[in-house]
Amino acid sequence: MKKIPLAIIAIFIIVAIYYETIGSKKIVKEIKKEVNREVVQLKSSGFNIENREIKEDREHLIIDFNDTAKIANYIKRVNSDIKKEDIDIFKGMKIGLDIHYNPNTKDAMALDIYPTKLPDIIYQGIKIEDKKSLKTVEDMMSKKELLVHININKFLSGFDGYIKDIDRELKLKSAKFNGDIEDNKVTKINQTIEKISYIIPKEFNSKLLDLKISITNPMSKSENSATNYAIKSIEIDDKKSQKDLIKIENIEGSSKDTKVGKLINSKSELNINSIDYSDKIESVTIKNINAIMKIDNIDMEAFSKLNSLSMENISEKERLDKMTPIIQKILSSNISMEIPNISIDKIIKNKKVIDGFRLKASLNIDKNFNSNAIKHNLDMLVNFVNAKVNIEASNDIVNLLSSDPRAMVMMMFLQPIDKNGKKYYDIKFTKGSLKINGKPLM
Repeated sequence: MKKIPLAIIAIFIIVAIYYETIGSKKIVKEIKKEVNREVVQLKSSGFNIENREIKEDREHLIIDFNDTAKIANYIKRVNSDIKKEDIDIFKGMKIGLDIHYNPNTKDAMALDIYPTKLPDIIYQGIKIEDKKSLKTVEDMMSKKELLVHININKFLSGFDGYIKDIDRELKLKSAKFNGDIEDNKVTKINQTIEKISYIIPKEFNSKLLDLKISITNPMSKSENSATNYAIKSIEIDDKKSQKDLIKIENIEGSSKDTKVGKLINSKSELNINSIDYSDKIESVTIKNINAIMKIDNIDMEAFSKLNSLSMENISEKERLDKMTPIIQKILSSNISMEIPNISIDKIIKNKKVIDGFRLKASLNIDKNFNSNAIKHNLDMLVNFVNAKVNIEASNDIVNLLSSDPRAMVMMMFLQPIDKNGKKYYDIKFTKGSLKINGKPLM
């Protein structure tokens, strides 16, 4: 699953409320009628509506997450993957919503969204040492410091907004977003954050700089979707121990899901310019980390059922009986995985430069896969799995890894081929048989 920025969560709430109001209506009177209709719908869908105030050009209300079972069913209209367990953690939470109709010449409405009460689960079994932090959050809520502002344009085709700056131990600076709306759906979201930091003086510092995210079709499971992101730097500094410092620079990544019938093909890429780690004893820099992964023919419906089954309170035998047909369905879809590249260019340890490695891998299920063969014995699955791994590594990095006692045992089995000053490993697993550089291991 992709991680969801706060702006997307805010948009999700708004879409849940206005799901059927985004259309061609431009007159405030008509918009207010639709809002009122949706408020009535919210009341019948598990939410409590409190302190509602209606004025000519403004409206205020508090949304209380009450009956989480009904709420989950309601929000499934927007996101079919939502489960009751996902909503249960919000039980007791209250969200304030301020609406300003026709606030300027550009926008049809402006909205402020902010929490007024934390979920019940936060208050259950809270430790004494956490009460100070809880009080700080409650103070922030009372001052509307945790606030998302959204503008929806008069063509009802797009939105923009921001998350209010926070200036406490947790700092948030210049978090902005915008997006497109087509046919009642949010089709694109762009978000930027200049800085996020968390500082405890003389103890702990962390910060993230220049985050950029772009997501296409963030809430649709029936269309192709894509995510692109970039981060200038992440830094974590343990001031108390005066030992650990981690700095990650220039992170770029992307993921793309393409629907093919009822199946999905997924591709992810990640590039990191450098990771620096230092303490009182040593310093390590890893340069140019690259990774590409592809998974084809994913049956998302089956994976969702498998995930739900893992959380059910049932015996292991019953779980296995229910899992077997789901696994059979996943495997019979001809699912396959490929890693075209995982590589590290160089490692610099205490100023010594070490050349890195490159890895390629693939995994698929034999086309002659017979689901009946594993119906009563999942261990038989290994007879239908085909996997290949190719590794090209420098002598220096192999020597570095082999100095670890845990790696020494593995190195005894993984005898490489020496070629052009590097070590090569060709690993194949077919029908339960493992070969390394052409020699059987099992």
